[in-house]
Amino acid sequence: MSKTENSFVSGIKIVFTDRDFRTIFISLFIIGLSVGGFMPYLTVWATNTLHATSFQAGFLFVPMSIIGLIVSFYLASLSDKWGKRKPFIIWALLIGTISRMPLAFTHSYTIALILLAIGGFNAFSFFFALLNDFIVKKQESKSQAGTITGTVRMAFSQGYIFGPMLGALIIDHGGYTLLFLLSGLLSLATLGWVLFALKEDSMPQTSVHGSSKAPAGIPSVLIAVFVAALFIFAGDSGRSMYLPLYITDTLKQSVSTVGILFTVTSVFELVFMPLGGYFSDKIGVKRFFIIGIACQVLYFILTSLHLPLSGLIGLQVFYAFILSATMGVGMVYAQSLSPRQIGLATTAYMTAIQTSAVVSSLAMGSLVSVIPLPSTFYILAVFSVISGVMFLFMKQKSAEEMS
Repeated sequence: MSKTENSFVSGIKIVFTDRDFRTIFISLFIIGLSVGGFMPYLTVWATNTLHATSFQAGFLFVPMSIIGLIVSFYLASLSDKWGKRKPFIIWALLIGTISRMPLAFTHSYTIALILLAIGGFNAFSFFFALLNDFIVKKQESKSQAGTITGTVRMAFSQGYIFGPMLGALIIDHGGYTLLFLLSGLLSLATLGWVLFALKEDSMPQTSVHGSSKAPAGIPSVLIAVFVAALFIFAGDSGRSMYLPLYITDTLKQSVSTVGILFTVTSVFELVFMPLGGYFSDKIGVKRFFIIGIACQVLYFILTSLHLPLSGLIGLQVFYAFILSATMGVGMVYAQSLSPRQIGLATTAYMTAIQTSAVVSSLAMGSLVSVIPLPSTFYILAVFSVISGVMFLFMKQKSAEEMS
């Protein structure tokens, strides 16, 4: 491959010209629409429709996180042993449909809690494990793994940009009933797309990973990956939960300003996700990832300095770059720590997102009434430092070393 071909543009081009990569890209875009369409309004729906308290509305996420963590780890281990991901993706999308559509008709908090817990098992990590399988199988793509992963991760971001806007429009015209029905239908549409476009003969076979060689259990390094990633995403969850309060309560801005600032980050993700992947291919995945974590520390320190609105806008652009490292390149780094258990490695990293909200809410929620709200972001900076130190001392392994 020439230097011209081995470029940022050609890395993106691979995603859209290769059938397998393109299938995953489109799937994640639809999933982003589905999740982004209902997730931001879940607590509002719970308080308005189910008459839940603020605590109960927030607790909806806890069983979802726990079930997702336990079940996803177990099934990811099975997918590594079998050497195939498609059956797990199909079942995850089917369960997503089954768990979401009944929410349109329930007025029981208990039933909603059970349905959302069942929906905690999702296809997200299996898609990225499959993406890595295809990169390994297509040897010519290995030098552009970061660019490909970042570009595919961008698909979910694109869906998540339009999802909340679509969700608000649906709620205005059809209420929450229509919102959950359409979210379930989008999950079903993804399932149909996977069945149609992801051909069995193009799936990586056990020879790629060697199911008989996959070690049993969860390696200690992947437990460390989960804990370290938990600190990263606890910072991200804390930002999502408390930055809106910072904007409305401290800066006295409107709720629409909150939407604008978060949209700024999402829009710039479309640029930084593939670009971050490209630079990680050039300077090394681990190096770029650690730089991203260091930037996250800086972001939280600057956010804690009672900045005006103009300063926060600039920081939201900066945070889009950080997400390219933590959400995109970080996953590639986690996979490189245990290349013979890609499913488990991906799940260890991605399920930390689901669990992180519990950590950040406990850490910041207890202090927000004691110290000024901006100062609580120092806690998130400490989380990032802990995560960075843990990841810094983890050693990447090649498939040959694991043999």
